[in-house]
Amino acid sequence: MFKLSKSLNKTQQNILTVILILLDLFIIIFWINFGVGLKKITPSKIVEKPTSEIEEIPEELKPGEVGEPKEGEKPSVELPPVISNTLGTVQEIKTDRLIVSGNGSNFSDQKARELTLILTELTTTFELGQKIEHKGFEGLKHLKIGDEISIASPENIRGKTEFTVDYINKLNP
Repeated sequence: MFKLSKSLNKTQQNILTVILILLDLFIIIFWINFGVGLKKITPSKIVEKPTSEIEEIPEELKPGEVGEPKEGEKPSVELPPVISNTLGTVQEIKTDRLIVSGNGSNFSDQKARELTLILTELTTTFELGQKIEHKGFEGLKHLKIGDEISIASPENIRGKTEFTVDYINKLNP
């Protein structure tokens, strides 16, 4: 560049200098406008709710205490906080409920327990393959002692031995 400036006459050197100064000014003005145009983003403040404002967990989503580890004990198996289904074998059929030998999958200690399944008018019982369904208490007429079933509940059945059921699926003919 220095060799170029030596080969240029005085007028050409002055023009080149003015062009470089204008270019520098343009760049400076551009960056100033660009910087001012940017909105300053301030991190939002995390506000903790006072304990009196913390929402209470609905009763149907609270886990039970059966088969759960005591304070300070390590659970046998890590389970999700909410469980809505399990498996079992029908032991007794009553007018509005089933007594089932559960497989223990809804308990932290994984021990099989007797479960009381409360049916409602909204409960649906499916025959094997889910091709035939029975609504409400009608489903009880199509179950027999020894039937293997899967159970789905609208509530959290973790650690509970008695709960309402939405769906019962027969797993054997």
